[in-house]
Amino acid sequence: MAYKVQLAYFRPTGKFLTYATCAVDRETLADIWERIHELRRLGQLPGLRPNAGRDLHILVDVVGHPERVLHLVMPPFIGDEDVTPIKVPTGEMQPLVRMPLDEIPRTTTRDVIKPSTDDEVTPVDVPIPEKPEEPKK
Repeated sequence: MAYKVQLAYFRPTGKFLTYATCAVDRETLADIWERIHELRRLGQLPGLRPNAGRDLHILVDVVGHPERVLHLVMPPFIGDEDVTPIKVPTGEMQPLVRMPLDEIPRTTTRDVIKPSTDDEVTPVDVPIPEKPEEPKK
């Protein structure tokens, strides 16, 4: 069963970047989180340009899952190497290139893919209520 996954992207400094959604065909939450981590490592996150987002912290919410729990996916803080795909996709299996984390390009607002119409924007399930007016004395 494919679950709808809502993602919120944050820069390493904690500043919010954007929201995105995708469908993940995995059953357990741990498998869904691992799939999002894999998409981050490969630079294939939804809503971002290809090869962007490997440095982001991602808040993952699997809305329809019976064991729903928020989870944070982020790059490792130690000097491990991350996987970088070959720049030109050819359709055949290519070896992956290893790149140190400190050489990964930083994700900016230019990497966010803007929806072309309002129909592509996922509506909020429950809108944020407005602050009630103060009673006049």
